[in-house]
Order: sequence, then C-alpha cells, then structure tokens
Amino acid sequence: MKHMSPSLSAIARTLIPDHLLALRSCVLLWLFVVFSSVAQAHSYNQSYVYFDVTRETLSGRIEVTLSDLTKIEQNSAEVDALMTDDQVRAAADKFHTYFQDRLQLSHQGQPYQIEFDDLTFFGTKVGRFAQFHFNVIGVEQTPTTIDMSYDGLFSDIDPTHRGFALIGSNTRNGMDENEGYISLIFRTGDGFKSLYLNDEPTKDIARTFFEHGIWHIWLGFDHVLFLLTLLLGAVMRIENAHWVPSESIRDSLLATVKIVTVFTIAHTITLCLATFEVITLPITLVEAVIAISIAVVALGNLIPRFHASSWKVVFLFGIFHGFGFANVLEPLGLDPARKALGLATFNIGVEVGQLAIVLVLFPIFFALRRLTAYRVIFLQYGSIALIAVALFWFVERTVGAFPGIGIAAAGVIN
Repeated sequence: MKHMSPSLSAIARTLIPDHLLALRSCVLLWLFVVFSSVAQAHSYNQSYVYFDVTRETLSGRIEVTLSDLTKIEQNSAEVDALMTDDQVRAAADKFHTYFQDRLQLSHQGQPYQIEFDDLTFFGTKVGRFAQFHFNVIGVEQTPTTIDMSYDGLFSDIDPTHRGFALIGSNTRNGMDENEGYISLIFRTGDGFKSLYLNDEPTKDIARTFFEHGIWHIWLGFDHVLFLLTLLLGAVMRIENAHWVPSESIRDSLLATVKIVTVFTIAHTITLCLATFEVITLPITLVEAVIAISIAVVALGNLIPRFHASSWKVVFLFGIFHGFGFANVLEPLGLDPARKALGLATFNIGVEVGQLAIVLVLFPIFFALRRLTAYRVIFLQYGSIALIAVALFWFVERTVGAFPGIGIAAAGVIN
C-alpha cells in the first residue's frame, strides 16, 4: 500500500487539471460521507421473530440486538453507548408496547394478540441480543397458515432494517430446532404476508431467495460499485496505450458480457463451495478484499496497459465476491433438504440484479463515450473517486480486525 500512494498522486495530477483538484477533494469528501454510512449497514440491522407451534398453542420470541433496542429507546438511528441488560429489563414494558404495535398476527381476518412473559439475553459475533418471549392469545387450534406483518424498526428509525420470521419448532410434524431456516423477510412497507406454520411450499421458498438475491445486489453498494467500475471501460478500447471510444456497440456489448460472465462464473463457484461449507473464509477478510477489488479495477481504468488483463483480475476478485454473497446467504439458514433450491434461486436473483444494473448503465456510458468529459470526468476522475471510496471502506473494515493493516492504510490515505 505504501508504494501506491505516490503513483496515485502522480496519476491524479497528470489526468486532472490543477483547477479541478479542489473540486475533486470536495467530491471525495461527499462520497466518504454518503458511502461510509451504508457500507456496513446490511450486516447488523436485523431482528428475528421465532414461532413455536403445537396443536393447540402458538408462542415465540422476538430477538433484537441491544444496539437496535438503544435506537428504539432514544428514537434515533445514531447512538453512542448501548443499553445494558439491566437497562433493557427496566424498559421492558416500553419495548413490549413497541413490538405489540409492530407485530400483527391474524387468521381469516381475525386478529391475534400477543402477550409477553419473559426476557432473556445471549451474545453473538454480531452483538448481544435480547429475547422477548411471547404467547399468542386467542388460539384454540393452531391453523396451518397465519397472516403476519412486522415493522421492527423500519418506518420510524431505520428503513434499511430487515425482519425475519422463522418457525423454530412444530410438534405437529416433528420439526425441531429449525431455527436456521427463515420463512419470511420483511422490509419497509411490506405489510401482511402469509406465514406457513407447517412446510413452506417450494414455489414460495424459490421466490423468497430469488427476491433476496436481487435486493442484495441493489442494496450491496460495494458490489454495485464493482460493476460500475468494470462498465466504465467497457465502452472504450485501447489504442497506443490510451483509451479511445469504441466504434462498435457490438464490440462494447461483447466486452461487457465477457467481463460479467467471468465475474458470474467466479462468484458462483465460491458461493456454492461456501454454502455447502466446503471452503469458508473470515467475513472481515472477504469484506476487505471486496473493498480493495474496486480500487484495483479502477486503477486499471487509469492505466490502460493494466486493463488488458482485467478478466484475470475480475475472476480473482469475483471469487471473493462469491464468499461475500455466501456470508449474506448464511444467516438465511438454508434447510439442508432445500439448500440446492435456495442457492440456485438466490444466485439467479443476484444475476438478474446484476443484469438490471448493466441494462441501465451500459446504454448511458455508450452514448457518452465520445465526449471528452466522459474520458476525464467518468473514466479518469470517476475512477479516482472510486479508488478513494474503496480505500476508505478497506480501512473501515480492517482497522478493528487487523489494526496494523488498517492503521497503516489510514496513514497512507492521510
């Protein structure tokens, strides 16, 4: 990393006139603020509603991180000191009321009430969780399907929050310790959904994982920026070690298809290997490499001679992006009997999400490719901005886990 700093600085001064350097600094600062707030959001803002089913009763628990409970208590998305177990117990009645308003259950139009009766805690690698145990009142004979809506923190505190509904156990069909398989995913404005208290139909499993794959791409800003970085040079060609506009939409589209295909093959391989637990890597390492992959590909946009081998770089980093997809898929708890279906439909969703991004950006880039502004602002200036964002994410993701690397990288950037 230390050897990259002078060369990046030299590149910046060569490619961008002096009067644009101040503007560059302002834009990069803005990018830091915007993207640093979303880079890590999807990993920790999740809550869970578990149900335990018998023939005559329906009970469960809501599991929420102390971080999210603190946000609820302070009515703010940004908090400093987290609540303690004792503080959560003291505010239990307030949280009971909060979740009674936001967890709605019904069957055939008849609403059920929930009644909380216990509060426990446990720790995870994500953070400490509180478990609010409840009983569903008014159930005489547990139905096969209920209607459910859940608005954990979505509308008033954190619109990016996700709520998961799971069937922990069901004595009617002998299902026990099923706490790894998610039945429903709730996002902002989803409203009521049907929750199957027995086995979920195959088509619904496929749809759930397909949708989750699409949303992960669209909300995974690091993956979106990686694709954006690849597409910037796809509408250009190299002539005498310089970028010139491509003369053929066919050639540009073919180059785009090749790059995306290489990326797809690479991440599909590791997604499968990681999902079936053949190979696993630490989350911090994967996220750090994903961040640095953006910087490396963007550097290839600045130095055209490096771009000739971009497919090798894309394949290498696509492998790590696959592990990143697997880290997102893991908390969904694929049922072993349906793991292949969930994996396949999730991956299809990822590809559809990628294709949608390409279909939106490629025509725009191709239409602008002949403009000098495209080569200076988009391809060169934009690539420098992408490098800065990627290095910022790299530091953010490594400074806690690998202090030496993170601090050294921060020093180079400063």
